Amino acid sequence: MRPYLHFWYRTMCDRVEGRALAAAPLYLRVNAVAAALSGVFTVGMWASLAGLVVSGRMTLAIAGTAVMASQTAGRSLNSVIRYGAAMFHHGLYLDDYHRFLARARDLTTHRGTAVPQAPTEIRLTGAGFSYPKKDTPALHPVSLTLRRGEVVALVGENGAGKSTLVRLLTGLTLPTSGTVHWDDTDLATADAEAVWQHVGLVPQQSGHWPLAARENIDLGQPREHGDDLVWEAATRVGMGEPIRGLPDGMDTLLARSLWGGHELSGGQWQRLACARAMYRGPGFLILDEPTSEMDARGEHQIFTALREMAPGRITLVVTHRLDNVRMADRILVLDRGRIREEGTFDQLAYGDGLFAELYALSQDR
Repeated sequence: MRPYLHFWYRTMCDRVEGRALAAAPLYLRVNAVAAALSGVFTVGMWASLAGLVVSGRMTLAIAGTAVMASQTAGRSLNSVIRYGAAMFHHGLYLDDYHRFLARARDLTTHRGTAVPQAPTEIRLTGAGFSYPKKDTPALHPVSLTLRRGEVVALVGENGAGKSTLVRLLTGLTLPTSGTVHWDDTDLATADAEAVWQHVGLVPQQSGHWPLAARENIDLGQPREHGDDLVWEAATRVGMGEPIRGLPDGMDTLLARSLWGGHELSGGQWQRLACARAMYRGPGFLILDEPTSEMDARGEHQIFTALREMAPGRITLVVTHRLDNVRMADRILVLDRGRIREEGTFDQLAYGDGLFAELYALSQDR
């Protein structure tokens, strides 16, 4: 990469240098004219004072005072000009800042103050979303219901609208058409923080927090029963024995870059992220490719734990690994912002629709 990067670095430097050289003649002419005018006025002032003194119209003392006054006025005028230019310069940035705040206010979603409880049912009614200045909606109007106790799998090709749908379900984004309800609460009227208190997310790229193993699971949440629930969550995802094998157990710092820290493998970090979600026990649990770095045993353990947890919450699994959706009660297949298919694994995998095509392709790899 060095020659290629050096080429672009040299290209940018040459461009900046070229602009500076192109502006130099004008800069020099302006400064030369300003210096010449300054010299003319200075010579004129001294000549006038000398003439007044020689002609006897002004005493030498007054002339000296006039010289001092002119020098003081010159320095003051120079300061006024310098500070005026600085104010103008900063004013440009301040104007940009105010424009940014105004733009942010326009983009900010105005929400209400309703405080929903953990949902027993999430209902989308004609809910769709379009990004500004985009002709095609990211998500066409969708009517859908998710119920407590269900494990629902969301699949589709890249750009199908899965992330947009998840943001609508969790209230991260409000629909541009239709409504999203948690039970009887319209998320457009709900306090966002109150909604997110009931949401748990296991992202594909989970956070590797430079904290103790315990804190990577509970993230500072109250531990009413000591470490019992922390150990329970760790054991359910297969991290009980690995944590016991760490130098200081739950107190081991998970950060190799820091003195005394210990690093985990990619799959172990994913297990830890799943343990974090299970410890929190949210009413709505979302898993986005939660086992992409795990071996087969780890995947089986995670999905078994999910099935065991399912009765107490709504669970949504977003994945491209179609074998993993066998455990789902229902599969939603998104395609270009629309729900094309819906059903169980057996109904979809052995049919002639999009899911069957994607599943067949996944088996041919």
